[in-house]
Amino acid sequence: MAVPQTETASQTIPEVDIANTKALADQTFQQSILFTAKGGSISFAGRIFEYIIRFGFSIIVARAIGAEQYGLYTLGLAVVPIVSMLALLGLQTGVVAYLAPAIRQRDETRIWGIIQVCVGLPAVLSILLGILLFVLAEPVAILGFHEPQLIPILRIVSLDIPLEALGFIAYQIIISYKKPKYSVLTNNLFLPLAKLLLTVVFLALGVEVLGVVTAHVIASALALALMIYYINKLFPLNRPLRAAKRNTRQLLQYSLPVHLGWVLNTIRGTLETLVLGFVGLTTGVGIFAIAGRLSTLGTMFFLAIGNISTPIIADFHNRGEIGLLKKLYQTTTKWLVMFNVPLFLFLVLFSKPLLSIFGSDFTYGAPALIILAIGNLVYTGTGLGANILDMTNHTKVNSANSAFLVIITITTDLLLIPRWGVIGAAAASAFSTVIVNVICLIEVHLLLKMLPYELAILKPILAGLIAAAITILLNHYLVLPSLLYLLVGGIVLWGIYALVLIIFGFSEEELLVITAFRARLKILIPLMKSVLK
Repeated sequence: MAVPQTETASQTIPEVDIANTKALADQTFQQSILFTAKGGSISFAGRIFEYIIRFGFSIIVARAIGAEQYGLYTLGLAVVPIVSMLALLGLQTGVVAYLAPAIRQRDETRIWGIIQVCVGLPAVLSILLGILLFVLAEPVAILGFHEPQLIPILRIVSLDIPLEALGFIAYQIIISYKKPKYSVLTNNLFLPLAKLLLTVVFLALGVEVLGVVTAHVIASALALALMIYYINKLFPLNRPLRAAKRNTRQLLQYSLPVHLGWVLNTIRGTLETLVLGFVGLTTGVGIFAIAGRLSTLGTMFFLAIGNISTPIIADFHNRGEIGLLKKLYQTTTKWLVMFNVPLFLFLVLFSKPLLSIFGSDFTYGAPALIILAIGNLVYTGTGLGANILDMTNHTKVNSANSAFLVIITITTDLLLIPRWGVIGAAAASAFSTVIVNVICLIEVHLLLKMLPYELAILKPILAGLIAAAITILLNHYLVLPSLLYLLVGGIVLWGIYALVLIIFGFSEEELLVITAFRARLKILIPLMKSVLK
C-alpha cells in the first residue's frame, strides 16, 4: 500500500515508509490470525458437533447391526469418495484459487463463469460415473470383494456420487466467500443430524444396513439443496448463463495437475478399508472403521484451520507477503500441536474403554487405534505444508507426494494386512502418513525457505508430558466403571494440560485471539441472560 507523501525532509521519508510498512504488515497479519482463529473456531465447533452426532450414530448403528454388517456399510460408502473425486477434475482447488481474487475484485461476470465451469463439468461426469457404478455393482461386489450382500448397497450409493461431488464444490465456493458459518451449518450440523434421524427411522422400521445407506443418500441430497440456497444468498444464481466470463482452459490447466493428487489421496484414505474387504475381512473393516473414526478426532481442528487458512495463504502469496505466510505457517502449526497433543494422549491412554462403547467385538481394535493416533499426531504436527504447496503454484509437487503416498500405502497394505489384519492396516496407514508428511515439510523448506516450528512449540509438548505422567500415576488408583473412568481420566488429563499451559504463558498472537474471544463473550453472556429471563 502506498504511503502518503509529506512536506518533511526527504531523508526521513524512507524511515517513515519502513515503519508504516511494518505496521501495515503487522496489522494485516493480526487480521489474518483473527480471521483464521474466528473461522477456524466456527468450523471446529461445527466439526465437534458433527463428531458428537457421528459418534452417536456409529454407536447406534454398530450396536444395532454388528461388526460384520457395519463392515458392509463402510465398504459400500468407501467407493463413493473415490468415484466422486474422479469427477471433480481437481476443480475443487481451482475454484478457490480463481474465485477468491474474483470475489475481492467484485468481478461478477468472472465469478459466474468460474461457478459455471466448476459446477457444470463435475455434474456431468459424476452422473455418468454414478450410472456406471450402478450397472457394474454386481461384478464389483462379487469379483472385487467376494460379497454378494454388497450389490444392493453399491446400487444405492451410486446415487450419492453426484451429490458428494457437487457438495464438495459448493463447500469450496462458500469457503472462497469466507463464510464458514454456512458450510458449518450445512456439513457439520444439518447433514449429520439429518443422517442420524433418518437412520433411527429406518432402523425402527426394521430396515438395517440398506436403511442406513439410504438414510445417508437422502441426507446428502438435503444438505446439497441447503448449500445451494446459501450460495444463492452470497451470489444470486438467477441470471443468464451467457452473462459470464468463462476461463475453462485456464481453470483446467491449473486444476488437472493437482487432480491426480486429490484422487490418489482419496484412494489412500480408503485403501486399508478396501484391502481388508478384498481379502475377505468384512468384520475387520467394521472394527478398523470405528478405530479410524475415533482417531480422526485429531484431524478435525487441522481441517478446520486448513480450510479457513487456504484463501489467506493464496492471498499472501499473490501479494508477495512471504514473511507473513511464514508467520501464519508457524502460528497455525503451534495451534495444531497445542490441540492434538492432549487428544493423542487421551486416545492412547484410554483406547480400550473408548472402543468398548461400540460393543465388546470392537475392543480388539485398541492396538490399531493407538497406531492410528500416532500417525495422526504426525499428520497434524507437521503443519499446513500441503495447503501451502497448492496455493503457491507447487501443485505438481503435491501430486507427486500423493502418488508416492499411494505407492507406499499399497505396498505396506499388501505386505501387512494379509498377515496382521486390522493392526496391519493401521500400521500401513500410520507409516505412510508419517513418511509423506515429513517429506512435505522438507519440500516447503527447500522451495519456500520455511519451517513450521519455532521455540514456543515446546510448551504444549512439555505440558503434554507432565499431564500424561500425572494421569498414568492416577490411573492406578481409579477403579471405576468404564464410562466414568473415561470421564474422570479425561478431565484429569485435559485439566492438568491446560493448567500447565497457563503457567507457561501465551504468545502475543494467542493473547490476541483470547482477547477477541473474551470481547465476544462479554457481548454473548448478557444476551444469553436476557434470553433465559
